[in-house]
Parts: sequence; structure tokens; C-alpha cells
Amino acid sequence: MFGIERRNHLLSLLHDKKSITVQEAAVRFKVTEETIRRDLRTLEAQGLIIRTHGGAVLADDINMEPSLEVREGINIEGKNTIGSLAASLVQDGNTLFLDASTSSLYVAKHLKEKKGLTVITNAERIILELAQCNEINIISTGGFLRKKSLSCVGRAAEAAVSSYHADKVFFSCKGFSPQLGATDSNEQESTIRKLMIQHSKEVIFLCDHTKFQRLGYIVTALLSDITHFISDVSLPEDWEKEIIGQGVRIISPDS
Repeated sequence: MFGIERRNHLLSLLHDKKSITVQEAAVRFKVTEETIRRDLRTLEAQGLIIRTHGGAVLADDINMEPSLEVREGINIEGKNTIGSLAASLVQDGNTLFLDASTSSLYVAKHLKEKKGLTVITNAERIILELAQCNEINIISTGGFLRKKSLSCVGRAAEAAVSSYHADKVFFSCKGFSPQLGATDSNEQESTIRKLMIQHSKEVIFLCDHTKFQRLGYIVTALLSDITHFISDVSLPEDWEKEIIGQGVRIISPDS
């Protein structure tokens, strides 16, 4: 396992467990404790964790935005499950908005056998993922490229999104709670998502369990804006009642 892959798995574990010891990580990844200490120093330098005596805890600054490379390594299995469930909602001939989240990237990975799709996106990674699919038309929003996320934002991207209408939008965010809804920590990304939501018939929110009760400072969507809620795990019972009460359809591996 390469260093970057191991560090991504470490970060994914921390999202689940909130803390980990050097000894535990060394056993799990079958490397020396010194190797794990180097990994933790690297992640701390990126502002993603806080090292403690004998281990590390997850940094949870609402203003922190991990790089795309790091985000792609968080909860890969869960996002792949969500991508498969989301793709099952897509019919041949649909027009879709896909935002620049890594969850939407996993949706794209499961769309390649669909026919006659039009995908409108501000995500460079999604464009590359689908570029070889002859049955999928791709529309790039253009705009200012955010290098950290490889996403296009700004006035040009916003104008492009506003000029289209889609059957469905698939989007994710930094964090979610039933009371506040889907929240983000970048205003430009949030604005693009809001416009995609406004210009879509169905609004499909992709929320893996690492986003539960994590918060950004910008509200991107309320429960009342969402038509489908897709997760990689079953939701807490009180969440289910509140979400279903808003008329939202919940989709998970056990539903």
C-alpha cells in the first residue's frame, strides 16, 4: 500500500472512530509504528488531524476543507454503495446535474452503461471519468477552477448552471443534520449546488455516514428542498421519522 493510500485510509478510520493509537494503526496496516508516526505528522501538517500522546484525533474545524485527493480516500466503500444506489434512479435519456463532490464522482462511475444521458457538471474529475462514454453527453459549466477541488465556480459557472434544466441533481456537502439540513464550508461551491437544486425536478442528496452531525457554516439545502436521501447505512430512528415527515424518500442498503 502506497503512503498516500495508507494516509487516506487512516483519515477514513478517524472519521469513523474519531481517534486512533499509533500501535493500533501499525497493526491494522502491517507497518512499523515509526511509519504511522510519519503519516500522522503529514496529516497534521495538512491540518486534518491533531496528534495526541500515542495517537491522533480528527481535526473538526468547520472552516477546514480537505483536498480532493484526501476526500476521495474517505469511506470509499460507503460512497461506492451510494453511487450504485443513486445510479439505479437514473433512466436512459435523463439530463443530470452532478456537483463536484466525491460522492457524485462515485455516481458517475456507475452511469457508464446508461444510454442517451446528458450530464451537466462543474467537476473536472467527473468529466474525465465519463469522457470515453459515447452514450453520455457531457456539458461542462466552465468557470474559475478551484485547484483544491478541481471544480469550476464563479459567475461563469453559475450562469451556465442557470441556463439548463435537469431531471435530477445529485449532490453532497460537508455535513448534515435534520434540523439544519445540508451544510457546506465553501460559499462558491454552495452557490453552485443551490442553483443546481433550483433547476432540477428531483433533488437527490448523497450523505455517507461520515457527514452525520458534521456542520459547515453555510446552509446549502433544507430537508424541504430534498426529494431523495441516499446513505450507506441505516439512519437513526428519530432521523428517519423527521426526514420521512418532510416527504423525503430514504434509500439505503437495507431499505
